[in-house]
Amino acid sequence: MGNPCLLVVDDDPQITSLLRIVLGRGGYDIRASHSGLEALDLARRERPDAVLLDLHMPDVSGKDVLACLKMDRHLCDVPVIVATGDTDAPELSGAFATLAKPFNVKHLYSTINSALDA
Repeated sequence: MGNPCLLVVDDDPQITSLLRIVLGRGGYDIRASHSGLEALDLARRERPDAVLLDLHMPDVSGKDVLACLKMDRHLCDVPVIVATGDTDAPELSGAFATLAKPFNVKHLYSTINSALDA
């Protein structure tokens, strides 16, 4: 069994690059996407073990990506952790957890590990 595969979805390439480094050091296999449509395509092709999903994206919102993942019978059980800089973001139905940006790395690892164990 290989390292857990995480799909990191954020329209900011700097954030995905940083998360690729930080999470890669934690032993995760990272796939990154910068758009909602690309994320859905990648999730369908690669079936990640968990998704770290930004809410605000230029094409399809994170909320809509989450809804699409949860309606897909092959992906509905993949835990989705919503990441947002919006301090007023509501908890989203179907999300495993919501994390505020900027991330506390220990809390990020803890949340991902809990999602993978769920």
